[in-house]
Amino acid sequence: MFSGYKLIQHTADTGILAQGANLSDAFAFMASGLFNLITDTSTLKQDKTVSISFDADNYENLLVKWLNELIYIFDTQRLVFCRFEVAVSSAFKLTAICFGQKVTADTPLHHYVKGATYHLLKVKKIIGGYKLQVLLDI
Repeated sequence: MFSGYKLIQHTADTGILAQGANLSDAFAFMASGLFNLITDTSTLKQDKTVSISFDADNYENLLVKWLNELIYIFDTQRLVFCRFEVAVSSAFKLTAICFGQKVTADTPLHHYVKGATYHLLKVKKIIGGYKLQVLLDI
């Protein structure tokens, strides 16, 4: 089993496949994949932090809400993130601290992500952890 994320292609959209030893790790890897689509996260400073907390009625809705919240923060506050401390509970609650920086003239932007979709969405328990899949509207 791999741990981390992979980009997947689907017609006109792009997807992310993430796996982790637990849901918290898998959700963090999914967020890393999202921001690596947007910019080169290896060069980002970690001088800005944002705390996020919300719940949903299932893990699939929690995943879409998580990614769309991150996209909203990028769109409205012009923040990009490179590190995530995520906790996902069995009660479908997510709390996270995201570390990154403001977009500057020197920040290379690769893709504009409009949102996470429910098409082919998966949150699956596998041997050794969890596997997540989401398609992004770009």
